[in-house]
Amino acid sequence: MTLRALPWRQAAVALIAAAGLLLGAGRAVAQGNGYTPVEEDQVLLQLQVKNRRMVNEIRGYQTPEGICVDLADVIQSLDMPIRLDKKSRRATGWIFAEDQAFSIDRDSNRVQIVNNERLLQPGELYDSPEGWCVDTDALGGWFGVTFQANVRASVLVLDSERPLPFIEQLERESRAARLRPERDPRDLSAYPHAAQPYALWRMPSIDVVARTDYRAGHGRGRANVNYEVFASGEIAMASYDLRLASDSNGMPASLRLRAFRMDPQAGLLGPLKASQIMAGDVDMPSGNLAGASGVGRGVFLSNRPLSRPTRFGTTVVRGTLPLGWDAELYRNGQLLAYQGSNADGRYEFEIGLLFGRNDIEVKLYGPQGQVRSETQSIPVGQGAVAPGHLEYWAGIIQRNRDLIHFGRGPPGGAADRGWHYAIGAQYGLDRRTVVGASGHSLTLEGARHDYAELSVQRALGPMLLNLTAAQDVSRGRAYHAEMLGQIGNINVHAESFLTDGPFVSGLIGPNEKSSHRLEIDTVTKLGRMPVPLAAGLRRTTRRDGREVNEYLMRGSLILPRGSLTGFVVRRQVSGGYDEDEGMLVGALANTRLLGLSLRGEAQYRLNGARRGFDSARMTIEKALSDRSDLRIDIEHSARTGLTELEAGYVRHFRKLSLLAGARIDNRGALGANLAVNFSLGPDPLGGGWRMSREKLAERGAAAVSVFLDADGDGRRSPDEEPLTGVNVTAGQFGSSEPTNDDGHAIVEGLPPFESVLISIDESSLPDPFLMSRGGGIVVTPRPGVPAVIELAVAPTGEVEGLLTSPEGTPLGGAKLELLDARGQVVSRTMSEYDGFFLFERIPYGRYQLQLADETRAVLGVGAALADAIELGPDHTLDRVGTIRLQGATTVAQARDPPLAEP
Repeated sequence: MTLRALPWRQAAVALIAAAGLLLGAGRAVAQGNGYTPVEEDQVLLQLQVKNRRMVNEIRGYQTPEGICVDLADVIQSLDMPIRLDKKSRRATGWIFAEDQAFSIDRDSNRVQIVNNERLLQPGELYDSPEGWCVDTDALGGWFGVTFQANVRASVLVLDSERPLPFIEQLERESRAARLRPERDPRDLSAYPHAAQPYALWRMPSIDVVARTDYRAGHGRGRANVNYEVFASGEIAMASYDLRLASDSNGMPASLRLRAFRMDPQAGLLGPLKASQIMAGDVDMPSGNLAGASGVGRGVFLSNRPLSRPTRFGTTVVRGTLPLGWDAELYRNGQLLAYQGSNADGRYEFEIGLLFGRNDIEVKLYGPQGQVRSETQSIPVGQGAVAPGHLEYWAGIIQRNRDLIHFGRGPPGGAADRGWHYAIGAQYGLDRRTVVGASGHSLTLEGARHDYAELSVQRALGPMLLNLTAAQDVSRGRAYHAEMLGQIGNINVHAESFLTDGPFVSGLIGPNEKSSHRLEIDTVTKLGRMPVPLAAGLRRTTRRDGREVNEYLMRGSLILPRGSLTGFVVRRQVSGGYDEDEGMLVGALANTRLLGLSLRGEAQYRLNGARRGFDSARMTIEKALSDRSDLRIDIEHSARTGLTELEAGYVRHFRKLSLLAGARIDNRGALGANLAVNFSLGPDPLGGGWRMSREKLAERGAAAVSVFLDADGDGRRSPDEEPLTGVNVTAGQFGSSEPTNDDGHAIVEGLPPFESVLISIDESSLPDPFLMSRGGGIVVTPRPGVPAVIELAVAPTGEVEGLLTSPEGTPLGGAKLELLDARGQVVSRTMSEYDGFFLFERIPYGRYQLQLADETRAVLGVGAALADAIELGPDHTLDRVGTIRLQGATTVAQARDPPLAEP
């Protein structure tokens, strides 16, 4: 049977069957043989020993058999004397004790532990882009311990029945001297921050998406050409971005242009302390009742945090959605909504917030297999605005108008395209109370509306209450009460509004008189699997007396390899059965099954005026190799009665990605298409231009130069050499290609205006006695403009000595710190039972030795122990000798006689 002859009901059944396969993906088990780690399976874990988490992060992958972790990362986290040699493809050393010899030989595919040697078994070790990824069960067997990975909590738990040396050291530290908690490793304040001054002109980065397709059917054929060009750079000490989009004939249709400055620290415009200044195509927030949120051409100024919600209890997330891309919305890991490609090139989601932490993520999927995430965290609770702090915003836009539109003008009518003027402010009275006011003037349905709005927000224990009143001049008033709270593990969101007179706005329709809504959310577990559940109801009274009741039930599964969400929506209208939309059931899914990536949505109306299958869309992607993919899209719409099937082959080149596909629908139409995606950007290190298949204009980047700091001064001298083959990392945001012959590398895909630590993957250094100086540099990327930094790699030495009490007895368990010339702590250690202490892998330079504050407070002595400690090429070991504590301000130091360097 041809697709043309397939009735739409049967097509719907076929799509539902496919969705059933998608929903069953969580139970599928794949074979581990032949598996190759891919980017979609990446995980990032922290090693946990008893109640302690190690600072170093461990990279890994979700394999068909479980979890594998990078062997070099584990060795570094456990400080094990095992050396990995990439050239000889061998790992040699010993496990926890010198009599536990260990080796891996990849050429002979063998592993040896003490005197036991055997072949590596399938599924034990995988070749990954980072190195060797070892199955956690196999690794635990080799080391004689147990590794248990918890992807949800991002931890790798190590347990052992026998005492291990490093575990005993941790327990020794815990008992030593009432130690305070170490600094949060996510705290970037201790790292140096790269200066990134704006320029009068910087060459832009440019993203290009182009697509051409030909469709033939019913005796007619048509060729379409569409393209989008997105560019960003700097001009006149400000950032700018632009989007040029064509119509289906390849002619320019609209041009959006925006100039802006954003500062998460709110340091713009001197005393105004602004966090964002924008002109061109900008967004406009609404009040809780008045005005309307929207986009258009104009100006906007604010000192609000960049992650501030759009209004109480709700935020609107907008962004660029390139041609052919899809977007998914997640809140705290739960899949909530999906949006396909549309004509205006934007995604827009309105999100209800929960009391507490709201981790918002928008995942974007490109037609050539690209995956990109845009994240933000919005806390809801006490301290929305700090006491005594004033937050303000002001803007003027012409709604729903691009800065420049070619041809006949924007599509649609002009009833909602007038100028919108607005201003608003919030002030923190105390840590629990915030008051606010705003004013709006805009055109709705061809009529001008002028609003004034007042609000007060109050925290009451685990509850947050907001009361708002708004006046539409000469057109009535509205009152609104909204509450966010938490009762046990149940989140509650309740709101009510009522109008007095003919009040309408962008948030309250002309037929609405009052409304009451209650929604509850909670998270339960199915075994170890988190299962978010939600239920809600809304009752709206219309101005004609009719009542509309809406019911919602939603449940999700958060799986290691995807997310599944099902929902039921029921809408009833009293006295107007022709308006009842009946009960709608639907599903959203994103998962992996048998090596396939599947995502999609489906909706079906069980009753009501439009009973039957409503819509469905599914995308299936299969990685054929690390450079090619197969993509299949299936889409059905009951409104048009059209079912389409499109299959495409994607080829990834280093500089660009190509998609070639074919299409067929149930009306007999055939088609073919070709799409290309690439980006151009300046190379600030090598000069000229570089080309990439990544989105250079929409994301940030860091251009890094890595060099060997031979003299240990932290600055690059003319004779200091670059280091090649070194990987540069940016935490969870990925890593670069190895540095080239000039020591240059570029880390791409960084989130704009979010601080990121750029550091060196020390496992990629050519010598184990080399290390990164300072641990890295923090950058705050700007879209399309690479941050230029230098990372120094220094040779290292050791500092050792002996610590005794005032009576001359060895002093163990004392915590010691080594400070550099700037007074920053570069290393910490603890004296052994016999008073001996050792600082290992210390970069060349001059240092001071002191007691940690907690140890000094317990012992009641001064902090300073020794100065003039120096390491260099001719002095790689500094023996500070015996240090005898004498009192609160002085110590006695007896240096050992100089010895020949080892």
